[in-house]
This record gives sequence, C-alpha cells and structure tokens, in this order.
Amino acid sequence: MKKIQFLVLTIFSLCYLSCSSSDDSDTLKTNVLGTIQLSGDDTAMVGTSLTVGNINLDGLTSTGTTKSVTLLDENTTINGNEVNSNNGATNGFVIVATQFNTEDNAAVNKVISMVIVKNSTEYRYVCSTPPTTSAYDTDCGSGFSVDKTKKEVVFNNTTVINTTSGKILTMNGTITW
Repeated sequence: MKKIQFLVLTIFSLCYLSCSSSDDSDTLKTNVLGTIQLSGDDTAMVGTSLTVGNINLDGLTSTGTTKSVTLLDENTTINGNEVNSNNGATNGFVIVATQFNTEDNAAVNKVISMVIVKNSTEYRYVCSTPPTTSAYDTDCGSGFSVDKTKKEVVFNNTTVINTTSGKILTMNGTITW
C-alpha cells in the first residue's frame, strides 16, 4: 500500500507542468505512435482523444520505479525529474502507466496516474489493479497492460477516476514505440 501511495504522490508532484524549451531531454521523441480514445462525462472538459507524441521509458528517476512508462503529448517532455511544456502548460497531458510483476512485491499489479491540462485547468485521474483506497477504489480493468519488451501500452476499456469529481473516464488505444 505504501508503494502505491508513494508512486501516486510522486507522479502527482511530477505532473505540475513547468514552462521550458530545453532540448536536453530524457524523453524519446521518435517513433511513438498512438492515440487514446476517451469516453465518459469528462470528455466535455478534456476532449475525446489524447495523441501521444513523447514517451519516457526510464521511470526510476521521475516515478520511483523502472516499471513505469510515461506518455506525453507532443509539446511535453521530461528532463531529469522535471516535466517541461513548450505550450505554456495551458494544454497537454502526462500519463504514468505502470505494470508490476510478482518479483516486484508490490501491493498492486497495475496503476495509472494521469493529469490532463485543458485551458490551464488540471484534471487528475487514477486507477489500480487490484483497486486500492489510494486509487479511489477504481480498478484499471483487465484490458490495461504495459509491456516494455513488446514496446507497447494497451488501454482496452481501461477505467480511471477523476480524483475531484469521482467521474469515470474510459480509455481505449494502443501506444507503440
């Protein structure tokens, strides 16, 4: 439980987007393909899709675990522990997707922590499998997976909860790199 709480807190603090145009980034910018389709009540505020333009595969520094993959929009990158946005942090997203295995001895198998920024307003979402109180008792679902060997993250009817409103957002799509 403490590992998931640490991961969620680390990810939330990471998601405060700062303005920078640094080219010295840890983020992989090429060959990232995929769009995540969104459905649910919050799409009126956050939109119906997220197009991934950047990815950070080395999550140890930024999230505390090597099992995470950080998906970002095309204007957002990670440099060390810092999230940088080239659009003034008015629109963008950061999705930290993590899948542990039995050797990791984690309290959960999977976790998502996500922030979507739309018109300078932040919308935060989380889930875990199995569901935990630190993820607002929301199960990500069996269709969510992170596979660094296959180089893909799959969202298949993956559910995340808005940490403020409690509304569910459903995610569908496959991201490859």
